[in-house]
Amino acid sequence: MDEEVCRFWIECVEAVEREWLLAEAFELGAGGAEESEDEERFRACIYVASNRAEGMRSALAEIAPASTRILEAEAPPEVDWSEAWKAGLEALVISPRLVVRPPFVDITLERGQREIVIDPGQAFGTGAHASTHLCLEWMDALMGEAADGARFDRMLDVGTGSGVLALAAIVLGASRALGFDLDPVAIEAAASAARRNGLEAGVSFFVGGIEALAGETSAYPLVVANLLKREMLPIASSIVRSLAPEGRLVLAGLLEEDVAEILDRFAQAGCVEVGRREREDVVGRWVGLCLRPA
Repeated sequence: MDEEVCRFWIECVEAVEREWLLAEAFELGAGGAEESEDEERFRACIYVASNRAEGMRSALAEIAPASTRILEAEAPPEVDWSEAWKAGLEALVISPRLVVRPPFVDITLERGQREIVIDPGQAFGTGAHASTHLCLEWMDALMGEAADGARFDRMLDVGTGSGVLALAAIVLGASRALGFDLDPVAIEAAASAARRNGLEAGVSFFVGGIEALAGETSAYPLVVANLLKREMLPIASSIVRSLAPEGRLVLAGLLEEDVAEILDRFAQAGCVEVGRREREDVVGRWVGLCLRPA
């Protein structure tokens, strides 16, 4: 029997508040969401199993700013959601070397192009979000500098989500990639994606935080962290400790207004900026930073 689904709306004054609450909703088990806005409010319609709706609404209400409205849950209109959620999703051509696509979208690859197939319904990180796209762009550029990515033969994916970045590292030439996440559902999705793409021999995933790496003796030439600012700042020193002396650190999940604080914190931890990339959406200007040890 299909699980009964309902929906409820959140209305925020700031777009970044909506993005934050949506991220929290997905961590609490939301099955999907739609975004809209007008001149006064940024809205999101969140879909969730009916027996979890009130708990999710209460949890979001506890952390939401006072200006945010969380409306009552209601039954959605009759729609075949098993198909409707796929509308608008397409293959993402990152470069002449790399394509990321959902399993229900076909694409003819160019000569020398590799693809990663990611189920967008399982965990954050399909490549569609600006922050993930920026990480993939940086990885492609950095690993393209050396033949077969030899300079970046090992990669660490901090907060792996769907595992797309770890998988991309292998496709782009790394011999090993390690990803971790606090969410066991994300790790299950990442492991499934590795099997789907035939890359399980090159990647490893575990449930946990970066403190689990404290006993490792070898650092990583390429470290990528696609996290919100509030998640990144407390572990900045640990991230830098995992980076090899001649390595590169890619940071994303950051809006333009986050960058100064992030650069200051990572400078304190021993890294300096070597470049940045930007992508803009309705939320704002997202920035992907590339750092190196000072």
